Formats: sequence, structure tokens, C-alpha cells
Amino acid sequence: MVAIEGLRNLSLNELFTRLHNAISNLSKGIGELSKKNREMSLVDVIELRNHIKKRLEAKEDTLENEKLLKIVELFKEDKNAIELVKIDLDEWLEFLEAMKAHIEKNIGGAEKDEIAELAKMKKEITNLQNVLRKG
Repeated sequence: MVAIEGLRNLSLNELFTRLHNAISNLSKGIGELSKKNREMSLVDVIELRNHIKKRLEAKEDTLENEKLLKIVELFKEDKNAIELVKIDLDEWLEFLEAMKAHIEKNIGGAEKDEIAELAKMKKEITNLQNVLRKG
């Protein structure tokens, strides 16, 4: 709760900066994971899983193969989850685009000092969108 209270005291621009940093880090991490995950296709994972299952059925190294099977299943689930997060990043892009459009629409009625802050926020949103597109 203390962190949330601290966030409430920040300006809108400071919040956008923090949002930018958080999403940038997430996007970079997901991009790297997704790239590594593509090195092994889902077909390869399924073939490996089937091979391990055959070895289990043949009662070969059952303890080790059970552990390997759990790892392969976990990797398969993680691989799918990472791809879903990547899809979510695209939705975040749309959300940010809507925010930017709202700023552009309302900048005309703003005070002089507000115009500078809104322009800075719009720039931060554009930078964040660029980060997400690269991820």
C-alpha cells in the first residue's frame, strides 16, 4: 500500500515515465524470451515429450524421465504463456494510441504550462510504443 500511496503523489508525467520504464523492461525481457523460445519449435517439444513417454512406457530410467517430462511440459506451458504476453503487448500499443489521441484532442483547451507537460507525455507515449514494437 505504501508504494501505491507514493505513486498517487507523482505527477502525470512522472507516472508515464515510470510506466514507460516498467513496460520497456517487460517488453525487452519478453522479446528476449520469445526469441530464445523460437529456437525450439513446438513440434520439437512435442516430439521430445513423446520420446520421453515411450521411454517411460518401456520402464527406462523412469525417475529421470518423469522429471524430464515435467520439465518439457513446463517449458511448453511457459512457451505458450510468453506468446500470450507478447499478444498483450500489442493490446497495450492500442491502449497507448488511444491515450495519445485523447491528449491530442484535449491539448487545445489546456493552459500554457499544461501544454508543455501534455507534449512531454505524448512524446513518452510514442517512445513507449516504439519500445513495445521492438519487443
